Amino acid sequence: MKIAVPVGELAGRGALPARRPLRVVDLGAGCGAMGLGLVAALAGRPGASLEVLAIDRDAAALSIAAAAIRDFAARSGVAVAVTTRAAEAAKAPLGEADLVVMGSLLNELPTGQALAIALRALGAITEDGAVIVIEPALRETARALHELRDAILARGAGHVFAPCTRRGAPCPALADPGDWCHEDRPLQLPPRTAELARLTHLRDGGMKFAYLVLRARPLALVPEGGEAWRVVGVPRPEKGKLEVIGCSDHGRVPLRLLRRSRSAANRPLERAERGDVLALGAAPGAQRVEVGEATRVTRLVPARRPGSDPDADPDPDPDAP
Repeated sequence: MKIAVPVGELAGRGALPARRPLRVVDLGAGCGAMGLGLVAALAGRPGASLEVLAIDRDAAALSIAAAAIRDFAARSGVAVAVTTRAAEAAKAPLGEADLVVMGSLLNELPTGQALAIALRALGAITEDGAVIVIEPALRETARALHELRDAILARGAGHVFAPCTRRGAPCPALADPGDWCHEDRPLQLPPRTAELARLTHLRDGGMKFAYLVLRARPLALVPEGGEAWRVVGVPRPEKGKLEVIGCSDHGRVPLRLLRRSRSAANRPLERAERGDVLALGAAPGAQRVEVGEATRVTRLVPARRPGSDPDADPDPDPDAP
């Protein structure tokens, strides 16, 4: 379900390609995780249909992927045609596509191939298309994705749609070798998977991953663009204050709200979670952004979480504990 986040963000900005069926190239498809996630993300949308070209060097895995995607699509009401191609992802012809998706592929390639394959993917998409790259949330793999982002921008080969509200390079997370940017989204596992996770101790309830969405045409993740801060860390409530780490065109800095400055205008900062976007009028200082009592904060959730309502304030009283 990791791919549901970038797909939801594209859909939220009206940036999912309009073509139906949607032509998808899944590079390094394996057993079909990205394809299954796309079906789930599009289920319920009127006229949802896909043409999936799954490419992987493992023919047996592709057979599993095709059967699983077709079966799940039939039960989800999504029209899907699946074609498989047993080939090396770095060399296989891609044709024209509306979406090119890569799930945990780039970290398995030899050094230097990630940029080449990303450039090939960008060359394959239509003018309104997108490339979605999902990688593990480890420091090394996430930082490699940040470096790929900067290399794409340096060449003028594409535009970053998500997760960044920062339009330029370099990625601020690369300034400190100990920093990296990744997602940790809440996830309710199905009963069978939850039991497997309990027995193996391989999951703590969060869905962790790093991702990058590239487009041929520029488009800001949210209309506020350069004024918007992406929350890239877990909020840190301390005695008398709350800090969240935000990233924007101004850099990667803490956004700080003192308890005595709490108000109805800045209340959305207290509800912010990793992955949200905060639009605020406060100017950044040398080391942080001070959110004052009069600072108006707007909280945006680019990919709506199930059951979430970013506009509803569960605690409208600014003096409530």
